[in-house]
Amino acid sequence: MAQAIEAPAGMTAEGQTSHTQNQAAPSVYELMARVMRDVRNVGKNGENKSQNYNFRGVDDAIGALAQPLRDHGVFMTPEVLDFKTELRGRMNAVMMRVAFHFYGPAGDHVTAVTMGEASDVADKASNKAMSAALKYALIHTFMIPVDEKSLDDGDRDHPEGHRSAADVYVERLRKPAVWNNVNALTAMHTEAKADGLLGETVYGPDGATTLETLIVGRGKQLRAEAEEREARKSAEAPAVAAQVAAETGAGSAVVDPASFVPHPDGQDFANQAALAASREAVDSLRSTAEQQGIVNAGVLAPDSGRPDVLSAYLERRGAELASGSESEFEAFMRRVKNGWSSLAATRMALEEARQKGINDVVPFDGGHLQIQDVLEIRIKALKEKAAQGGDTDRSAA
Repeated sequence: MAQAIEAPAGMTAEGQTSHTQNQAAPSVYELMARVMRDVRNVGKNGENKSQNYNFRGVDDAIGALAQPLRDHGVFMTPEVLDFKTELRGRMNAVMMRVAFHFYGPAGDHVTAVTMGEASDVADKASNKAMSAALKYALIHTFMIPVDEKSLDDGDRDHPEGHRSAADVYVERLRKPAVWNNVNALTAMHTEAKADGLLGETVYGPDGATTLETLIVGRGKQLRAEAEEREARKSAEAPAVAAQVAAETGAGSAVVDPASFVPHPDGQDFANQAALAASREAVDSLRSTAEQQGIVNAGVLAPDSGRPDVLSAYLERRGAELASGSESEFEAFMRRVKNGWSSLAATRMALEEARQKGINDVVPFDGGHLQIQDVLEIRIKALKEKAAQGGDTDRSAA
């Protein structure tokens, strides 16, 4: 009986291996040649009655090879290397690159890589693309005999999708930066109206609808969610402030905002917390405020514009950041709003937008501009105001 030893590099299609190979067994190359010798031809046995053409299905290729592969001890495993999707009319299209690994009893293997592409109105596009890749991997690898010209035909069992101009808008809508941004939706609605596409039929999460209904419906949903968050924060604010006051002995700050004078240093801490990007940053501000003895100072809360206790606002702001209730863009726009009157804060916002690639379209001065352009215009205006002796160092609360 032959002794099992380490397989030499030349025995495998993938180079040196770490497994031991049975030298008594023939290599996968020999066995695949035998499979090719035994495989029968495959014709176009499938029929698409709606479009009146015949096609060769993956079942035909598998049926032709199944027994020869079994007879010679060869098996196959698939591996999806990469894929992408796109919308074509009402069809979901999938394109994928798939590697098929053929193994023999000696432990060596050969890999065939093919492309698969398919479309479907529901959730079967990936299945069809995988089947298309398998069919051509088998046909090309084992040189299965086929009838004349059949490889040049579009062997599809489904119609080809076509992208309309409205479908391009739907693809853009699917991007999180648009789907979760009211301002971006508003700008898209204006653009689609100018293109005369609002009445076009498209396919959204709930099926067929018009482009206008899809955009407007999503915008209403986002506004309702934002109003609900604001209502929840407003409802919770008094309880939080009361709890902090009870725990710290701080007096109530419920006074007329017009006559209220916030603590200068406390207000600066509140404005910094409004611009903070993490719960840790807010906790650091709280620690410093406690060290300076101003944690219970009266401030105008940046989230409500009302008199409040600094500690209560810091608690709300920390919880807000920890909950992740805001999208990244919503948090960014809130910081822009809070720092609108501050040259330094506006410069910081522009730098953040450039670093993070934030450049959504937002309403501005009766029209729409990209946010980085808006910030550059605002910085120029604040510089001009400073040159005329105006105060640009305070953040608008």
